[in-house]
Amino acid sequence: LVVGNVRVGGIVAASRPELVPNVTFHDSAAHSIVMARLLKDWTLGVHMLLIGNQGVGKNKLADRLLQLLSSEREYMQLHRDTTVSSLTLTPTLSPTGLDWLPSPLVRALAHGRTLVLDEADKAPLEVVSIL
Repeated sequence: LVVGNVRVGGIVAASRPELVPNVTFHDSAAHSIVMARLLKDWTLGVHMLLIGNQGVGKNKLADRLLQLLSSEREYMQLHRDTTVSSLTLTPTLSPTGLDWLPSPLVRALAHGRTLVLDEADKAPLEVVSIL
C-alpha cells in the first residue's frame, strides 16, 4: 500500500472481513495529504485523534484508512451518559431477557482490532480520563 510518500507492506486479509469498513471514498489532494499522515502514524503504532468540525469527514477518513489496510474495526459512540462500566459491557436484548456482552472496546482489545471512538468530546471527564 502506498499513499503519498508512505509505503506499508505486509497487509493480510482480515479474518472477519465483515468488520472491515467498506466505504465509498472520493479522493482529493487534501485527503491524500491527510491519509499519508494517518498511514505514517499507523506504521509508527501511534494512537490517532482526529479533531474537526462536524461533518468534515473524520469518520470517513478513518474508515477509508482501515479499508485500505484491511483492518477490522470496532466502533463505539460516546455521549454525555457514557459511564465507566459502559466502556466494558453492553446491554443486549435476547430471547431470554437482557444479556451483558463485551463492549466494542473489550472486543477490540481481545481480538486485536482497531477501535474507533466517536464523539469522545461528549463523554464525561471520568470516562475520558480512563481512556
